[in-house]
Amino acid sequence: MHYRHAPGDPDSLMSDNVLSIYEDRSGRLWVGQFGGVSLFDRVTERFINYRPDPTNAATLAYSVSAMHQDRSGTVWFGMLSGVLSRFDEKTKTFVNYTPDLHDRRKLQGGSIGAIHEDQAGTLWVASGLGLYRYNRENDTFTRYTENHGLPTNYIMGLLEDRAGRLWLSTRKGISRFDPRAETFRNYDLSDGLQGDDFSRSCHEQGQDGKMFFCGANGVTAFFPEIVRDNPYVPPVVITSFRISNKPVAIGPESVLAKAIPYVDSLTLSYEDNVFSFEFAALSYANSRKNRYRYMLEGFDPGWNEVDSRQRLATYTNLDHGNYVFRVQGSNSDGVWNDAGVSLPILITPPWWRTNAFRAMCVGLFLALLWAAYQYRMRQVQHAFDMTLEARVGERTRIARELHDTLLQSFHGLLLRFQTASYLLSERPAEAKEKLDTAIEQAAKAITEGRDAVQGLRASTVERNDLALAIRTLGDELAGDASAKEPPELRVAVEGQARDLHPILRDEIYKIAAEALRNAFRHAHAVRVEVEIRYDTEQFRLRVRDDGKGIDPAVIASQGVEGHYGLRGMPERAALIGGTLAVWSEVGAGTEVELRIPASAVYATARRRSWWLRLSASGMPAHGRGDAP
Repeated sequence: MHYRHAPGDPDSLMSDNVLSIYEDRSGRLWVGQFGGVSLFDRVTERFINYRPDPTNAATLAYSVSAMHQDRSGTVWFGMLSGVLSRFDEKTKTFVNYTPDLHDRRKLQGGSIGAIHEDQAGTLWVASGLGLYRYNRENDTFTRYTENHGLPTNYIMGLLEDRAGRLWLSTRKGISRFDPRAETFRNYDLSDGLQGDDFSRSCHEQGQDGKMFFCGANGVTAFFPEIVRDNPYVPPVVITSFRISNKPVAIGPESVLAKAIPYVDSLTLSYEDNVFSFEFAALSYANSRKNRYRYMLEGFDPGWNEVDSRQRLATYTNLDHGNYVFRVQGSNSDGVWNDAGVSLPILITPPWWRTNAFRAMCVGLFLALLWAAYQYRMRQVQHAFDMTLEARVGERTRIARELHDTLLQSFHGLLLRFQTASYLLSERPAEAKEKLDTAIEQAAKAITEGRDAVQGLRASTVERNDLALAIRTLGDELAGDASAKEPPELRVAVEGQARDLHPILRDEIYKIAAEALRNAFRHAHAVRVEVEIRYDTEQFRLRVRDDGKGIDPAVIASQGVEGHYGLRGMPERAALIGGTLAVWSEVGAGTEVELRIPASAVYATARRRSWWLRLSASGMPAHGRGDAP
């Protein structure tokens, strides 16, 4: 009998394009076609046509490619478009499950090739986008794809063996799925299949459990119970190690020959920043399907799973530290060696990141702290010493000032009073004149003493004319001399006269004054010469007389006890950075020479920093309190 679509006859097939045929448990025959399904009535030999969506005229969307009746009697229909429909016998209507790419709990699409309800009552749908499991409790779907172990998402047929495992025909062989473990075992040409490209909806299972799958190379038939997995747990070895693509030995040569999973630990320099491992599972039965997973503990967050074509792990630019490289492998049937092999790796740090360098830095830091502490303590001690030295210097300065002013003036007054006393009885008029002069000298001595205490300077040295000040002082000394004939004073200036620093000029003047007083009052000299020389490299002052001279022992002891003239001159010279030399012999006169470097004495911009240092060292300066 031949059945065809008859236009105008509603009881004929709705289309001549028949995609699938299915007989339910009641003996009814369902015919899947483009646009719907037809139910054949064996008594009348007529068809009852059903369209899953009568309002949708599109034939492809509801072209039935797979059918199945579950244990409740409900018939399910799978469409080429990925739509799954459930037929309600009471209302003679369809409940459609359409793909929704925005909700992963629903169908994602894919042409449906088979529908099956397993022994546990779970409905499975084989599609072109993977295997779906229907969850009746919440009316959702769970999808299994290549990411879960399928060789391809394109599933053509679906059967169940007596152990409850699902067998799937695909475009890349046959896969066995364990619903409890949710694992796949894939079979292809390497496992003995005659072909690995199977056809949609062309599969059947005999009453003896034998399975038949149709494909491009005929029909593949087998008993699933006798398909045995390889139980062999393969040893895993690291076959090679390379640094910058250069092989490096990591163990004895017998390791690979004996297939012993043993390697030594590695110590690498931080400069070995590119290295790789090659590994193998020693299972030679269909070794192309061996699988591997590796991980570098301390770097990788988890296992990296690869197949036999990717038995190489490469790492670059790792930080220094301890790592462990681990590899696990499986045979062609998925039996894993969970122990695998491990290789401890130590990457040494660069010298600037070693503990020794850190310790050295800490030590250096502590040493710097100690040095800073010592420096600060020396500063404090120096400040204390400077304060103490300043006090001593101040006392010494006051002693010099008193010697140069009050004592010298009082000595002159004493001579005048003695002269007046001698003349008073015989020449009272001349004696009165001497007394008047002594009174004026006393007033001047009081002024000089007050100026010395307050740190002021005499009017003769306020001007920057050292030669004039010395001549003025010589005239005063000549008038005060007790001898009948005062010595002749000659002042000579050599070189271009230059401005001297005021403070240094005053000290130079006082040194010259002390030398002149000694020459006028004690030397009994006939001639006194003062030479002032302004050289480019230095300033020089020389005072010479032709008097009676000074005992060398007195010069060596810096004067007589109770007299501060000879002692004060070298002290002043040292304070201003100069050198003082005194030459004298008994009966041969005396010569005093002062030398000061030009950079220290001339009033230039370079002198400012020196003056600040001089002031800080306790040297009297304008603006600082000189009064005791």
